[in-house]
Amino acid sequence: MSQKVFVVTGANKGIGCGIVRGLAEKLSAIIYLTARNVSLGQDALKKVNAELGDKNQSDIRFHQLDITDDNSCKSFADYLKKEHDGIDVLINNAGFCFKEDATESAFEQADVTIGINYYGTKTVSKHLVPLIRSGGRVVNMCSRAFSATHQPITYGHMKQFVKFKSSNYTEADIDNMVEEYKEAFKGENNKEEGFASYQVSKGAEIAFTMLQSAQLSSSNIIVYACCPGYVGTDMTSHKGVLTTAQGADTPIYLATDPNVPNGKFVAEREIIEWL
Repeated sequence: MSQKVFVVTGANKGIGCGIVRGLAEKLSAIIYLTARNVSLGQDALKKVNAELGDKNQSDIRFHQLDITDDNSCKSFADYLKKEHDGIDVLINNAGFCFKEDATESAFEQADVTIGINYYGTKTVSKHLVPLIRSGGRVVNMCSRAFSATHQPITYGHMKQFVKFKSSNYTEADIDNMVEEYKEAFKGENNKEEGFASYQVSKGAEIAFTMLQSAQLSSSNIIVYACCPGYVGTDMTSHKGVLTTAQGADTPIYLATDPNVPNGKFVAEREIIEWL
């Protein structure tokens, strides 16, 4: 039987790199470590292979990928189609959050954060999901930071997320919601909503995941939204209490375990409500 093909986005450091390392120790597969920056990605590949040594059971490969660039995503999809005719698991790990001391305006923070976390995930999914074979999986790295039970979002239009509690919404509804959010900050210099932009972007990504799950179930493709926990990475300024290996545990579990129900939001291996 041929090896399964895994793709991990944003994998040159942090949780993404931890996912690649954990998968390679766990199973025999072809794993694509992808990154926007070629030099950083190639360095990460060398480092992972050196650290794993004899524990590496997989063929880890690097490929450049910028999830916000349609041409980059299409080029990678074309390569995968030619090389493997398809893939088995897509782990959408790439993401971004401004630091607490960021000086950019609230609008710029919202525009960049949503552009990467929500629209970037949509762009790469548009090109790679059609390559996923029956029985495959998609794991979208989201965040419990969005959850109403975790930390309240100060965004005044939070009530708009209520519509996503039902299955009666479209991708256009999610697009409209995030664009309204961004519009609220145009012309303002308020920088206090920066983290709320991250929360909204991840809420939109979870809503998108639930749509994907419904749309792909007939193709026997399982889709999850995932929170890895509070991990000590560059994104958290290394304040997180979990190691990258611990943060990688849940996405690896969702990518490989046969017993997790479809279309769920899973945080540290526990299914939780996101709204």
